[in-house]
Amino acid sequence: MNVGEKIRNLRLEKLMTQADLAGDQITRNMLCTIERGAALPSLPTARYIASRLNVPVGYLLAEEGDEFAYRKMAAMPNVRHALTSGDYAGCLSMLNANMGDLFDDEIALIRAECEYRMAKDSFDNGRLRAAATGFDRAIAAAKNTVYDTGWIRTRSAVYFRYLSLLSPTLASDMLEEGEIESAKSVGDEFCAYVLAKEALDEGRRGELASYLSRYGGTVYAERLSALELMHDGKIKEATEALERLLSSDALTVGVLMYEIFGDMEQCCRSGDDYKRAYEFSSSRIGLLERLLEEV
Repeated sequence: MNVGEKIRNLRLEKLMTQADLAGDQITRNMLCTIERGAALPSLPTARYIASRLNVPVGYLLAEEGDEFAYRKMAAMPNVRHALTSGDYAGCLSMLNANMGDLFDDEIALIRAECEYRMAKDSFDNGRLRAAATGFDRAIAAAKNTVYDTGWIRTRSAVYFRYLSLLSPTLASDMLEEGEIESAKSVGDEFCAYVLAKEALDEGRRGELASYLSRYGGTVYAERLSALELMHDGKIKEATEALERLLSSDALTVGVLMYEIFGDMEQCCRSGDDYKRAYEFSSSRIGLLERLLEEV
């Protein structure tokens, strides 16, 4: 790619016209000639154009093999700032705008973490299809770096194991079924909750007790405490605990609320309160439809 092609491509990426880029120091005809490759810019002109495009002048003048380094050098300060401040969508947007499909180990690592964090945010906010797509994108990006990203793959597998219970349409295109079924990760609060719930279902009360000791007071721990009461046949106490959870400001509309609606339906049926059981059943079905909406 010659200097003119680089200038034209950058100008179009930034949605600038030739008049916008030319400004008041060069003519539009001169810029057009440079972009066509019919003339090379002088060093002062190259510096001026580079400043207007917000790239190092070295990028415009570099041999093709050096383009990546100059693009990265220009982009990374803002990319790192967005990453450390938690603006994962902004971080990805900057990478896409400045790097396109180009990447090295560091950029692939940043992409993978951003995709994972955004997928988790979608999950926490009840956008389950966006979450499933995002986890797969994170896994795909993680394959392009030599840095340790095993935690992304393992945690995503635990999320997919849970998502598959809600709907078979929430499947991974990146993970094998066996990997999803066997994945264990406690570095994430929700992953720890999933594993503790499985321990309760399988009668491993020691693992559940360990979880409750560590995460006591969270909405996930409160739900598992109520579920343990149900397992022990203490329906009245479980119902009271679940009702407290439903009135808690910490409970958001999402998968946990969906589960609690199911718990309440079961408790109401056990107490022969079929009217409330039907109400919770209807609410649960409606919430699942909302969680599975396309975005």
